[in-house]
Amino acid sequence: MKRNLSYSLLLVFLILFTGCKQKEKETISSETEEAAYQPASPKYTTRYDHSTPAAKIDIKSAISTSSPVRLSEVASTIEYYQVGDDKYPVTEVVAVEGGFIALNKPKLYLYRQGKKRKRVGLKTEYSNWRDNESGNNLFYDKKTTRLYVQLKKLNQETGYSTKYIGELPPLDSVLGRVHYLYPDSLPSRRLLKNWVEIFTPEVSVGRFNYPGTGFDYGVNTFNLKGDTLCHFYFGIDSIGTIKSDNFYNFTLFHTSYLYDNKPTFSATYCDTVYRLLDQQTIAPVYAIHLGKYKAPATYVINRGDKRNKAWVDNLRENSQAVFLKVHREGKSNKSGWLDNKDKQNQDFPSEDYLMVYLKNKRQTKALPLTAQGMINDLDGGLPFWPDGQTDEYMYMIRPAGELKKGIKLTGSPKQETLKNFLSDLPDNQNVMIVAK
Repeated sequence: MKRNLSYSLLLVFLILFTGCKQKEKETISSETEEAAYQPASPKYTTRYDHSTPAAKIDIKSAISTSSPVRLSEVASTIEYYQVGDDKYPVTEVVAVEGGFIALNKPKLYLYRQGKKRKRVGLKTEYSNWRDNESGNNLFYDKKTTRLYVQLKKLNQETGYSTKYIGELPPLDSVLGRVHYLYPDSLPSRRLLKNWVEIFTPEVSVGRFNYPGTGFDYGVNTFNLKGDTLCHFYFGIDSIGTIKSDNFYNFTLFHTSYLYDNKPTFSATYCDTVYRLLDQQTIAPVYAIHLGKYKAPATYVINRGDKRNKAWVDNLRENSQAVFLKVHREGKSNKSGWLDNKDKQNQDFPSEDYLMVYLKNKRQTKALPLTAQGMINDLDGGLPFWPDGQTDEYMYMIRPAGELKKGIKLTGSPKQETLKNFLSDLPDNQNVMIVAK
């Protein structure tokens, strides 16, 4: 009897002790994760590399003229992929060996030519992904074949979300899983204080604003442990303290991307495009010349008239060219937020230009305002304009109906592949068109 009682007491003690140790382990783990929210001081001193002059992209001159651009000037091949219906639209794509992984939000699929799509074994919900913003949510490391994902987890009690970058096992392993991985069960997660705009396994980039404004003042770089690597200041000049009642609205531009796995970006109302060469070195790569259309940040902050001013609100790039969307604000005598009381001024509409900077020719071309993209002279398909880029590829997503309605088959041999693709294309599908 005594022996049984002693055994029972020992068992209870062991359970309690194990529970305490488990709780302690969880606390330590939680504290370790929380530490990621407290980045250390910058590890490196900033280096600005001006050894190569920035290439001039002449928006001012291009705006006054228009000239078509052929797709063959910036690419040599084109491919088509069925990428699901409108229920799960594609929001981002990364290139992998022999194909692409697409985020059919909230699901991930692998697409390869001539093969059925394959679900990547990560189970996510819409709420796990951030809204569609500038930058990347996916990164594929071809050396390790690991996919990295930027996700969040919502706390139902507080309404706040925990943001992190998760690392998946090698791709073959994830594709071959019988049971899904879940965001909370990823083997490696790096917590973030805020969303990062661009990231690779080596570095992540987040913007910071000039005090008292919503305007970019520079970027911080971090490693995936959350340690601060470097501060980079650029963009608007020092303009002193901005009063809250003088704050003027601004536009969120999609002006960041990875080129050759190097973060590339411009700041709001800044006329320079920068590229991170390494964790502590930044270089200006393109100088965007707006001339009389330029709206400096200080001008906008102080409520300057944006009519007839222009700015770049989208940037993409491949080895042959830089692709820009440029908005020029119009003016109107009609009521509205741009109300113009001066009856002497003539109305003119806002205009959005598609522009291409051809690197080899050092030439900036503005497509005709009616153009939907570059003339597809590779196979006579739809006009092409990139919705996104990955590695050396550019891609755009279009519904099947638009292809079937907008493509004229001429019987040309260069349309044979396109013809076969269209013949087997269900009406409810979206299509990813990839140019390289």
